Amino acid sequence: MNRLLPNRRRPGATHAAHAAHAARLALAAGAIAAIAAMTLAGPAVAAETSEPPVPEGFYSSKQPYVAPAPADLEAYSPAPDGYTVIATESVARHGSRGLSGYKYDALLHRLAETAAAEGGFLTPEIGTAFIANLDAITAANVENGYGMLTGQGATQHRGIGARAYERNAALFAEAASAGDRIVAETSGEARATESGENFLLGFADAAATAGGVVPALDQPLVAHPERLYFHKVENPDGTDKAEGSPEREIAEAYDAYLEEQTDDGGTIAAATDFIEDLPRSVEVADELLSDIFTPEFIAQIGADDAHTWFNTADGTETGAVTCAPGADPAADPDACGDPEKSIESPVDAAMTLYNLYIIAVDMQEENVAPHAFDFGAYFVGHEADAEWFAYLLDTEDFYEKGPSLAGHDETYRIAKPLLDDFFATIDARTAGGDVAATFRFAHAETIVPFAALLRLPGSTVAAPDVASPASEADVFGYADNPWRGAQVTPMAANVQWDVVAREGVDPATGAAYTPLVRMLYNEREIAFADGCTPVAEGSAWVKATELKRCLADVATTESPLIADDAASVATDAEGPQLAETGVETGAVSAALLLVAAGIAASAIARRPRRAARG
Repeated sequence: MNRLLPNRRRPGATHAAHAAHAARLALAAGAIAAIAAMTLAGPAVAAETSEPPVPEGFYSSKQPYVAPAPADLEAYSPAPDGYTVIATESVARHGSRGLSGYKYDALLHRLAETAAAEGGFLTPEIGTAFIANLDAITAANVENGYGMLTGQGATQHRGIGARAYERNAALFAEAASAGDRIVAETSGEARATESGENFLLGFADAAATAGGVVPALDQPLVAHPERLYFHKVENPDGTDKAEGSPEREIAEAYDAYLEEQTDDGGTIAAATDFIEDLPRSVEVADELLSDIFTPEFIAQIGADDAHTWFNTADGTETGAVTCAPGADPAADPDACGDPEKSIESPVDAAMTLYNLYIIAVDMQEENVAPHAFDFGAYFVGHEADAEWFAYLLDTEDFYEKGPSLAGHDETYRIAKPLLDDFFATIDARTAGGDVAATFRFAHAETIVPFAALLRLPGSTVAAPDVASPASEADVFGYADNPWRGAQVTPMAANVQWDVVAREGVDPATGAAYTPLVRMLYNEREIAFADGCTPVAEGSAWVKATELKRCLADVATTESPLIADDAASVATDAEGPQLAETGVETGAVSAALLLVAAGIAASAIARRPRRAARG
């Protein structure tokens, strides 16, 4: 089966987009006004946090972001006595987007053309409505730009930015007074940069509302693909990672591993093929398609060349490249399809339709006349089928980006440069550096391996390493594995670390007090992984030295506790690793100030699309 994987980014289409982004942020800088300093009280402490939401609708990794509830915000733990916030840092996936390329809509157009010609729709009316939905979602993506942030995505990051300011208003007031800086980084991909722009606008709006000042922005959204786009040799701007560089070696090793594992004879290929060939996969595909197509037509899908469709102009394997009607390929390269993608079975056809269903929930503001569409209608009464399709989609992400196979870390150790940067950022600030906040914007391909590396909730269990699976117990499954794309990496998924420190000398070490860190996952406070000992029982705060030990295998002789009688504990044990059955334990400048009269805000929030492509 030719799986419908995300399109590879085409080179050379982001330089102009980034220049435009910088110009818009400069416009915002010119429209700001000075605002008075203020210090807000820390958040209230609740007895316990609410449970992370369980998304409904089975949208897999296209799940729109679910903002934290008031109870989540109130549950943030105060720092231990004597400690104050000195820094904050984060990494986030881009917000909700449209289709990444002319792919699922294109393939179903080819299939629908054949169905219409052969009387393959149940009724002519069903066929007309189906084709109209395809035309509409294609038109909406042409207008918005394939792969670009949608209105929802902008709103999501504005909210996250606002809450980032509100949580640490005292830090930003102090940092502004001291002349400290904020750093904002992007993978270099346009939708990641757009996410960062909107985050900074939300941040500035929150400061304006509170009457607070914020530090200078170092420079608008600097591209750092070496730690935010580490999964590919080719960077979003079309350049390659430098020959012989560590980041190039990481990307090449990952690519070689995936090629070996997903090719014939690979364990991941065997697992995903086993899952896709399960009787349930065929059943749900038939159930979904049977409300649209005749039994005879469904039976023909993949049976011969006439009923196998490639993403080309005529649907054949050797056909010409096809581009979305009305698109300008020079401005939007992703509006032209990857000819290697195909529909070769009823399961492929159903999964392609499912992919339109799940992206539609991220395009609510674009789903309006004259290009309104309704793919949810095809899944009414098919909720269990949608859950199975989510499982099929999750299978790919789990094996290729996440916890993957027991005894292997190739799919997530690629995120180590990002973890190293988190620690280096803390070290630099502790040593007297002037960067008070670092905000990073990237992709699911960044968040999923990072979550596995940190052993975040849902990313702690690997699948059996079985070369020839014989039963469902031999592969990733919902019944015994907590990994769900909708919870691990929804749109705008984020990991945030707050860092606190205290003045003076720690009598236990005879040196300056070690900074403490707490983590938010999608803005909900969570404990660090099993094996990372907090400063006190039940605390969310962990010493930086302890985090380096448990997450990066850096030995320390310092006790993880801050109790007066804490003994110095030497440990050089390796941090916990993912296991098949669970976790083994052991071991703004001006751009960030007020946007006058909302002019610059409007310019960035709903700017003209696709002058150039990222």
